Amino acid sequence: MINRNIGTVERVIRFALAVIVVGWILSSERFGLAQGGAVLIAFALLWNSIFGRCYLWGWLGLSSCGPNDDCSAGGGDSTA
Repeated sequence: MINRNIGTVERVIRFALAVIVVGWILSSERFGLAQGGAVLIAFALLWNSIFGRCYLWGWLGLSSCGPNDDCSAGGGDSTA
């Protein structure tokens, strides 16, 4: 399964940012290059918040998992 590297607080923040970006896109009068890029950013933020995994953080060896977050194996996989 997916090994999580994003803690609960960061997941909530990423979800909120995705909602804000989508709101900005929907309130915009036209759809241009900036809105197209924002769609990709919102999708990435939403994807990260749902699955608790950021591949950029993984490549950099970072993790925001706290002691109370279940980030061990993401789905009960007990292999080390």
